[in-house]
Amino acid sequence: MTPDQDNPFEATKTKELCPKCNSDLQIKTGSSGAFWTCVTYPTCDYTRALSQHSEVQTVKILDDVCCPECEGDLAVKAGKFGMFIGCLNYPDCNFTVKDDDDDDYEPVACPLCNKGELHMRANKKGKSFYACNRYPKCDYLVNHKPILHTCEECDWSIMTEHNQELQCPNCNHHLQVESPAEQNEE
Repeated sequence: MTPDQDNPFEATKTKELCPKCNSDLQIKTGSSGAFWTCVTYPTCDYTRALSQHSEVQTVKILDDVCCPECEGDLAVKAGKFGMFIGCLNYPDCNFTVKDDDDDDYEPVACPLCNKGELHMRANKKGKSFYACNRYPKCDYLVNHKPILHTCEECDWSIMTEHNQELQCPNCNHHLQVESPAEQNEE
């Protein structure tokens, strides 16, 4: 290739400019994926996600099923955190169903707001946690399975089950859990 010929890759490049300072933007990767960032960082802190995952797509409209809140149509949808069932009247109706709870888990009352319940959820990497279903009004969560058992030390209404013991998420008090064999011996 002669020096006066254009680079074939140069034509496919797009030059992005920072909307804050008008400098060049570059692509970097982080724990949440690829993103644009200003080359003058830390002087300019502009960032933007490379791809937008916020769009929710309707996969299939469910026939003969109505929304229990507004009686609108329900659909299977795909969003940032996976598949779920949601009302087609969104944003006027926020009804959604996401079947994350494991079969042997009964949701317990949220000890922080006392209005919601702790339901099993999964983060982007598939790791489970238990969070209040009133989020974002209540952002309480625990990493291990909550059990309806009042802590003897601080009277917190739940404890979490982990490695054959109960642990209070409020004061870190521990209790040994009896195995089923030990309970049968009594």
